[in-house]
Amino acid sequence: MKSISSRQNSWFKRVRDAIRDHEDEIVVEGPKPVADALALGWKPVMLIQRAGDDAIGEPSFQFTSEIFDSLAETRSPQNVIGLFARPTGDLGAILMDPRLVVALDGVQDPGNVGTIVRLAAAFNCAGVVLLPGSADAFAPKAIRASAGAVLNVPIAKTTARVLIESGRTMYAADARGSDAALKKNSILVFGNEGAGVSDEIRRAAKPVAIRMSERVESLNVAAAAAILLSRNYGQGGRKAAG
Repeated sequence: MKSISSRQNSWFKRVRDAIRDHEDEIVVEGPKPVADALALGWKPVMLIQRAGDDAIGEPSFQFTSEIFDSLAETRSPQNVIGLFARPTGDLGAILMDPRLVVALDGVQDPGNVGTIVRLAAAFNCAGVVLLPGSADAFAPKAIRASAGAVLNVPIAKTTARVLIESGRTMYAADARGSDAALKKNSILVFGNEGAGVSDEIRRAAKPVAIRMSERVESLNVAAAAAILLSRNYGQGGRKAAG
């Protein structure tokens, strides 16, 4: 197993670029997330072990503590990094699936995006589609917030026009809407944390809201997603442990 200590090494730069850009390759950090990816059949480009720690599987390289810690996104490095090819979500398959589709329209915070991906998994949605202006679901912070759900939830990029032309009933989370249950085979859109959904989506979608007291004006987009998806979950899953 090769040990790498230089920031000028091509493999170090490749991992650094994947963390920063996550366009063609993505980074999964930590023993459990990496193990989950491997168990689901993801083929690693490389597995990196922090020098002096036990690795998962058969690591391709050891990085010295100094350069490993410079890559790690968490305050307490997780000692294992997996570099993987970025998954390519099949938008057509997502839109053909009869289950609810979650769409994010300008949701900019990667933590919120990752949390909503996790909720889409928890409530058995068909997938998550990202409209322009949304943070990347495969950014390191989003991957961590999803708690590994990005490994098994189909994710694809699209535009508002494609969703509108799909023919599926579309709802938009909007405080001015009703609290009616969603129809099956529909799309639920969550908008920007401040401005809400785009005008194009607003004109095409039915507004749906959460009934709540007047003590707060609005909810965080991820909290709203949890309530709306839970309220409309009809697949009969197991109870959450908390």
